Parts: sequence; C-alpha cells; structure tokens
Amino acid sequence: MTGDLTSILIHDLKLPADRLTDDASLDHAGFDSLAVVELSVLLADRYGIDISDSDIKDVATLGRLDLLITTKRSGR
Repeated sequence: MTGDLTSILIHDLKLPADRLTDDASLDHAGFDSLAVVELSVLLADRYGIDISDSDIKDVATLGRLDLLITTKRSGR
C-alpha cells in the first residue's frame, strides 16, 4: 500500500494502523459506511479523482483499493 493511502486511512479516517495490510478487507480494516463516503470526498478534494462510494465498496482488499486509486491518479 502506498504511503499516501496509509496516511489518509490513519490520520484522516482514524483507522487502526495494525489492521492496514494489503490483504485486509475493508471491514477488517475498520471501514464503515461513513468512512467510505469520507474517503471518496478526500480523494476528490486532494487528488481531483472521482471514485464513487460503490467503487470503494466493491474492492476486496486494501491492496486493490490502493491499485484503484493509483490507476485513477495516473489517468489510466
């Protein structure tokens, strides 16, 4: 997972650092519906990328979420 995503998850969403691994599910990492919405808004504000709540919910792991964000940021 990239440092940017890890920083957002720990500092902005206040998720527990010990649960943030590439293979962790969003549920295991501590995501709830509010955290999904907050992440979507943060990504739009900070990086100008549009990732919907449902796109975030559809990823299986934090590693996949990181890949989705990286892909959107690179414009692919």
